[in-house]
Amino acid sequence: MAKKYTAHDRSMPAAFEESFHTPGMLPVSAIMVSVADAETGIPNILPAVGWGWLCRLPLLLGVSVCTEDLNADYYPRGSHPLLIKTGDFVLNIPTLDLTDQISKCGELSRHKDPRVDKFKEAHLTPGPGINITSPHILECPINYECKVSSVHSLGSHDLVIGEVVGCFTDGEVFALETNKGEDAIGMKCDDGSIVNVFWKTLPIRTVTDKS
Repeated sequence: MAKKYTAHDRSMPAAFEESFHTPGMLPVSAIMVSVADAETGIPNILPAVGWGWLCRLPLLLGVSVCTEDLNADYYPRGSHPLLIKTGDFVLNIPTLDLTDQISKCGELSRHKDPRVDKFKEAHLTPGPGINITSPHILECPINYECKVSSVHSLGSHDLVIGEVVGCFTDGEVFALETNKGEDAIGMKCDDGSIVNVFWKTLPIRTVTDKS
């Protein structure tokens, strides 16, 4: 099977509604970034797929945040100035049952409506921080408290690097398994119940016969 090659340059789509022609920014595990807003008192939520682990010691992660108005998919995020001003955030790990909430938070824009309350609109619950001012999302089973260590302008996006200073989990972690792209974490709750979170880190490819 011959490969299809698409040349990539820095040209813009011909129209605002069009997507970029190169299949870039492919989905990874979606996360939800929550950040405080001292001015309005209304914390914000940024769904994102442009993120990743960067360093183990110190434990650093990075989140890519759009700062430019490119097309219908890429536009300035209202969370960006909050991340800079607040200096901390929480990277929340959602699960499949929160798909609608992730979509709702993505449909709403803090950039367009500075007073929109995504927690309220998406029926999510903010939990107080321990070492930071930003709240975490109680419905997410894993929440990493982070302090902003640096911000790097890359072009259309800024890379916000956060150092993990604490982590909330639904219970005490007793198992963490990685096996050929199928990962799992087990947590024992105070009431004795067990919470297991499973995810896949490799895409699945299927081929349909021409006939």
